[in-house]
Amino acid sequence: MIQNQNMTIKFRAALRNELTGWVEGGIISGETADTLSLHYQLNNIREESSRLLSAVIFTIGGLLLGGGLISFVAANWEDISTPVKLAILFSSLLGFHTAGYWLWQMKDWRRLGHALIFCGCLVFGANIGLVAQIFHISGDWYGAFGAWAVGSLVMAWAVRSWIIGLLALCTSFLWFMGFQDDNHERAALLYPLALFFSLIPLACRVGSRVLYAGTLLGVVSAASVLAGSGDSGKHVLFVMASGGLFIWALSGLHRSVKVYKEFEEITAGLGLSLLAATAYVWSFHDMWRPSLIEQALSPLAILFIVLSIIASYVTLRAERQPRLWLEVGVLAACAILCGSALLAGLSAGDGEILFTMAANLAALILAAVIIGFSLIEERRAAFWLGTLYLVLIVLSRFLEYDTSLLLKSLAFLACGVAVIFAGMGYETYLRIKGSSADPDNLKETVYE
Repeated sequence: MIQNQNMTIKFRAALRNELTGWVEGGIISGETADTLSLHYQLNNIREESSRLLSAVIFTIGGLLLGGGLISFVAANWEDISTPVKLAILFSSLLGFHTAGYWLWQMKDWRRLGHALIFCGCLVFGANIGLVAQIFHISGDWYGAFGAWAVGSLVMAWAVRSWIIGLLALCTSFLWFMGFQDDNHERAALLYPLALFFSLIPLACRVGSRVLYAGTLLGVVSAASVLAGSGDSGKHVLFVMASGGLFIWALSGLHRSVKVYKEFEEITAGLGLSLLAATAYVWSFHDMWRPSLIEQALSPLAILFIVLSIIASYVTLRAERQPRLWLEVGVLAACAILCGSALLAGLSAGDGEILFTMAANLAALILAAVIIGFSLIEERRAAFWLGTLYLVLIVLSRFLEYDTSLLLKSLAFLACGVAVIFAGMGYETYLRIKGSSADPDNLKETVYE
């Protein structure tokens, strides 16, 4: 089977609708259409769509059942004895998991079984709080989320469920926020690593791009929280820039090594978006005030940089020429941001204007990278995102500084005209490129 093929329902439905016209127009033969239909499993689209709808309905139904059960217990909480309370709580938990497992394994109702098991994980979290209330167990609020996260993680691996993995990600992050805020910064340093090694293999196992990207974002977010907490003295900018570079480098690694290529597109978008957001936030001069800059480095940021260099080296060796400049541009922008963070930590507040200009330069480079990516891959969405990001940078500078209303109005008019002409130029570029790739147009050009 071809690697990295598009097997989404949207693409396959569009392909199925086009095949009939292609056969009638003589573009492809009937045998070729049958081969494509078999290869892309076009006859299974309706069944897969119904399964997806069923999964959503089953999940909603399970949530309503769980909510109704918990509401019933809460309404009669004072009138129920402790043994009966415990019996109801644990029987509901075991009931959801047992019914889900039975439907999944014995009756081949996989989606309904997963939905009930997911609801069982939600009931497990509610049971933690209710049991603590029954026995008057006191403690830190985040401890309950930690226990909930561990139970959800075990079930996510047991049934290979990406949505339960997301539940484990969210609950564990809530535990982490409370744990590190309770003067446990050193121990909390292990959380991003534990998160990565516990959920990334699960995302690869089930092929979930949502869980993969969510876990990477959680790792970088946790590292950023640690960088800005207490007196740890770590650069939030350095962590966010290095984390964004790490995610971007992973996309290149997936593409060049051709391993888990389904994660290439989402990691490229996430890494570039994180870098662009970081550069934009630090393009404001208020972010470079001495009180906001600390002097120590985060070990997680250093790890991001080392892994990014290794992944970028592998990618650059196998990269094609057009995309090579995109890789260089991202590396240059990240180098500017990280270098500015390092120098700002050593300058004791001097050079605020210089660092602001450097962040703006990095933002402009990233805007050029996004637009360049749209030209290479012919992605209209990327072009407009890059263009609007560039306009946002320019307008933010005019709004940030005290300039006259006339100058601001001229800036808005200039940006509007530039966006219109850029859009016209891009559409013309796509039209010319599409015409040059058309064999009929090529023949006409040659024989003329």
